[in-house]
Amino acid sequence: MPVPTTVGTLLDFVRMFEWDLWPDRRTLRLCEPPRAVVVDMSVLDPTAGRPVGFAPSQVSLRVRAFGVRVEREMPARLVAWLQLCDGQWRALCELPIQSVNGVSRATVTLWVPPEAMRLPADSRTMP
Repeated sequence: MPVPTTVGTLLDFVRMFEWDLWPDRRTLRLCEPPRAVVVDMSVLDPTAGRPVGFAPSQVSLRVRAFGVRVEREMPARLVAWLQLCDGQWRALCELPIQSVNGVSRATVTLWVPPEAMRLPADSRTMP
């Protein structure tokens, strides 16, 4: 599933999340432009990436078809880093999702620990 290429401006992003109310930019780092990453969903949800056939038999065919497909690794866009009060950092990632049958689509926003994220294989260098 490709990462959406439609990107709003940084100002749109700031307005959407009210980051203008976060004056300390030492603990908030916006990525301009957002960066392609791969999220290891199994770190966030140990059941991620199981084949549809592993669903319990009582799960209806409608749910098997229209339910969200969560792969072990999924492409996302890194849009910001936010530092926690204990010194750790979390990445704000936008992740495109879709139903198993591809009819339904959405983009969700997740807070992701650094160990659950990597650059895509086609990325050559770190910033």
